[in-house]
Amino acid sequence: MATTKIRKTAGICNGAACIGRTQIPVWELVALRSQGCSDANLLSDYPQLTRDDLKAAFAYYAQNPEEIDAAIAEAEG
Repeated sequence: MATTKIRKTAGICNGAACIGRTQIPVWELVALRSQGCSDANLLSDYPQLTRDDLKAAFAYYAQNPEEIDAAIAEAEG
C-alpha cells in the first residue's frame, strides 16, 4: 500500500497542505466534510483520491487545526 504524504509546495495552491500527488488542499476536504459531505461522496467527487488519502488529510487536520481552520476562513472570505 502506498503511503499518502501531505505536502506543501510554494506556488501550488498558495502553499497549502495538499494530498501528495494532487493539488487538492486538505482544507477543501475538511470544509466539505464539515458541510456534511460523506467520505463516499468525496471519493466519488475526487476519483483520484483513496480512503488512505482521506485518512491522511483528516489526520493532518487533527494535528494542525489552526492552520486548516484559518485556510477555510480565508477561502470563505
